[in-house]
Amino acid sequence: MTKSTTSLRVFKKILFEYQNLIIIIGLIISFSGGSWDITFHILSQPESFFSYPHTLVYTGIFIVISTFLINIRKNILDNNPYKKANYLILLGAILILAAGPFDFSWHLEFGLDGLLSPPHITLLTGWMLVGIGNLQITDKLIDSILLNSKRSRKRHQTDIVEINNQDRDKNEHDNLNTVNQPNYLMVRKQPVLLKIQLILNVSFILLVLSGFIYFFSLPFSETQFYNYNPDALVALLINCFGFPLLLSSFFISILKNYPDFTEMILIVGSIYVIIMLFTQIISNPFLFEYSWFYLLNVAPFVTIYFLNKKQLRKTFTKINITPVSRSENLKYKDKENTNPKIYIIYALILATFSFTICFPLNTYVLNEELYGYLIYQNLVAKVYTQLVGDYFIIIMGMSIVGGLLGYGITMSCGIIERSKDLVVRMHRYFTENSHGSR
Repeated sequence: MTKSTTSLRVFKKILFEYQNLIIIIGLIISFSGGSWDITFHILSQPESFFSYPHTLVYTGIFIVISTFLINIRKNILDNNPYKKANYLILLGAILILAAGPFDFSWHLEFGLDGLLSPPHITLLTGWMLVGIGNLQITDKLIDSILLNSKRSRKRHQTDIVEINNQDRDKNEHDNLNTVNQPNYLMVRKQPVLLKIQLILNVSFILLVLSGFIYFFSLPFSETQFYNYNPDALVALLINCFGFPLLLSSFFISILKNYPDFTEMILIVGSIYVIIMLFTQIISNPFLFEYSWFYLLNVAPFVTIYFLNKKQLRKTFTKINITPVSRSENLKYKDKENTNPKIYIIYALILATFSFTICFPLNTYVLNEELYGYLIYQNLVAKVYTQLVGDYFIIIMGMSIVGGLLGYGITMSCGIIERSKDLVVRMHRYFTENSHGSR
């Protein structure tokens, strides 16, 4: 075996262990380029397939596709515990690959394209599938690690005298479980990387969902060849109800499914604000001076973070930390661990700030129906201020209704909730590892 062959195998092995973290980084890079591309369209910058935003989009795509395909046999053909999720990633990757030549041919045929176009929808759908598959793997990885941690703790409790021997056996057991499990070795050595992977993945899902709302509400899809712009009133309703609903349901779901990650809601919200800041405001010379204003949108996430942290202190002092059986888990309801009324407050906070979080793009949506005149870039902030003065009560009313709808949907149906036992084990595992790393 040559030295180059050995090096390639080592490289593929390392890439396999870290691939889900690398994939989500590539997805965020790609989406950021897509968001920047919207600003390019707004500013009527010279448009081509090889524009700066497109370069960022396809750099991220290259990272995602190459990382996944290098170990395609391990991901799909071998006895991989995450095979189903990898098939979802593969389907998304196929759509992403198809979107490239599709977009190139679209530009050749129509020149400047609109926001809502078949190639862009194909790309956004591919992003979503890859993101969902990657998140499924991350969640399963967390569960398997926590289960392993629980078993190790039981062995430790059976005979405290033989603690050193048990630790050696535990390490040998963990090494056996690393076979064909990407990220497992990474997380056992550096648990903080799992948190980063999970937070980035959840952030990306939020970005893509907001992208779908913008696709079907922004009036940027009319060209000389076609007009895919949505009806102005429909677009207004989608935007004004959709974003409060998305924000409230999404972040309440985070709090319900990952209650031990007290920092997740703060970091995910901040990532969303920062990406929008750079791609929609700093990249637009007419809006650069309002950067400070947009940064204030971290306020609702900071507020919810501290409120939730206070709530969790009460929760974990009431929970019996002795693991319970699977059958006993079914007896517990979410309301025993967290007061659901606090989620209404969170929903209202997020709904209230949704109008500023969506700046400046919601200005174009609302203007299309309420004023109906062409906005020049130097007038965006002025029109936004005018909208606040003329329609504040209506906009806030719609936002609050959307936020409460999001709360109702999240609390009543379709949300996968983690058991009380799993919540406690997650809390213990990451707390112990964070203390051990100090």
